[in-house]
Amino acid sequence: MGYKRNICNKGINMTVNEKNERKNLVLCFALAIILFISLFPVFIVAEYDCAAGDDYNYGARAHLAYLAMGSVMDAIKAAAETTVATWYGWQGTWFDCFVFCLHPEVFSDSAYVIVPYIFVVMQVISFLIFAHHFIKTRWKLGKYLWLEVGLIFLIFSFQLVPSQKSAIFWWVGSVHYAMPMCMTLISIVLADRYLLEHGTIDLIALIILATLLGGATYPAIILTTLSIFLMWLSKAVISKNRDKRDFALMIPFLLEMIGFVISVIAPGNAVRSASDLENGAQPSGGAAATIVKSIIFSVQDAFEYFIAEKTFVVIALIFIGAITYYAVYELRKGKSTEITNIQDVFSHPVLFSVTLFLLNASVYAPRLYAGGEVSSGYFNFNFWTFFVCSSALAIYLVSYTTFKCTEQNEIVSDGQVSKKKGVRKRVVVIGISIVVVMIAFFGRHGVKKYTDYVCLEYYLSGQADDYKEQMKLQRMLMTEEEVDDVIVPEVNNEQGPLMQMPIVADPDNVDNYMTASFYGKNSCRAIPRKEWIEKFGERYGIE
Repeated sequence: MGYKRNICNKGINMTVNEKNERKNLVLCFALAIILFISLFPVFIVAEYDCAAGDDYNYGARAHLAYLAMGSVMDAIKAAAETTVATWYGWQGTWFDCFVFCLHPEVFSDSAYVIVPYIFVVMQVISFLIFAHHFIKTRWKLGKYLWLEVGLIFLIFSFQLVPSQKSAIFWWVGSVHYAMPMCMTLISIVLADRYLLEHGTIDLIALIILATLLGGATYPAIILTTLSIFLMWLSKAVISKNRDKRDFALMIPFLLEMIGFVISVIAPGNAVRSASDLENGAQPSGGAAATIVKSIIFSVQDAFEYFIAEKTFVVIALIFIGAITYYAVYELRKGKSTEITNIQDVFSHPVLFSVTLFLLNASVYAPRLYAGGEVSSGYFNFNFWTFFVCSSALAIYLVSYTTFKCTEQNEIVSDGQVSKKKGVRKRVVVIGISIVVVMIAFFGRHGVKKYTDYVCLEYYLSGQADDYKEQMKLQRMLMTEEEVDDVIVPEVNNEQGPLMQMPIVADPDNVDNYMTASFYGKNSCRAIPRKEWIEKFGERYGIE
């Protein structure tokens, strides 16, 4: 009889497990559909994306070399020359600058439309790889939680990012901030995999990425270096697992530092710093002051900007916490053989919280140390770091609390669900729903700055179509042979999510200079569209 009862119970458990797996699959599929639909406005506006300003400046030599020789290698050589000139004249981030020079419009005047797809795919891949490694491989929190969390993160990340320009649409801004963030996430995964498995391929890949990160934006260097060091320290001190092979991580670290030093000693940094000081920049006053100010500023930024202005991020964290609780509860109810190991992982909540808090604060250091003005992309990097750290903290604390506070005798076994638990579950779901609705109501003021709203408004207003036609005409005029001083009509400057640095009336304006350089012209200037049509419209068949 006992044997038959065990078989029956096993069958019930199998049915429950199958139901849970189906629920998780349905949730993953639904979240993937939501993510895809939420990106429709981005893909619609992608059709209107064009190079602008800094794209023209960095890509000028490579573009002219490609036009003259038709060779990609000649364009790459010219990009290297531009990088060296920039290192001497403006900034030292040599890897970012090199990639700046090779945007799609260097090779085709219609290719820039792929830029949004490049950076959307890059972020999707890197954030999901990061979530898979730490939630499933490292923390072992079930089969699907990593994908559920990753998709929720991506849905909210794309919508709430402070600057759509420097996250998706603008090559220079996205290369300087979105790309290094993705490289940082992959580097952290590679380093942790090496600490776990000591794979040669992981180490080689990390060496390559770390070397290139040495020439990238400074917050990425700090975040990568500190994260890897903390993972090594956790293994050596907390887990007391010391392996001589772990010291091989010194190779990518040293190469990254060499690249960083090359970046820091660039003569162009002094030129840029002088420009910032002239515009009112106020350096922090030393390393100690930078640390203190970074901690204070990170708290202010989190509450005054990310939470106050991007309030829906709280909803994302609630969702992540809720599905984490469900996943951990199911693991414990199923008496998984990995429960003991998981409990060991989630055993230092205070230390983990303090570590992530300081890690988030660290990315503010370069900005505060120099005191310089930063582009919109810097706020993106701060937001991504805050969101990743907050998500990780939510998962960790919920997992710890679930293991610590849920008594074993409260876990219902043998697939039976008590009425008491059913009522409690419904109360919790209703409570969470009410909180989410309240947050959505009080945080609705920020929705007009969210990505879908910005993109749809730009498209539906007709501004995107105007801009596309105007840029088509501008390209034609700028590529006209035997015209060295170009006059163009003023363009629609309603930018929406796109980066525009339009040609203006002053031929000595920096945006005019950059545009003229890209097309190999002596100069260019803009006049009112009506005036331009009166003077030149008949020649080009434009009324």
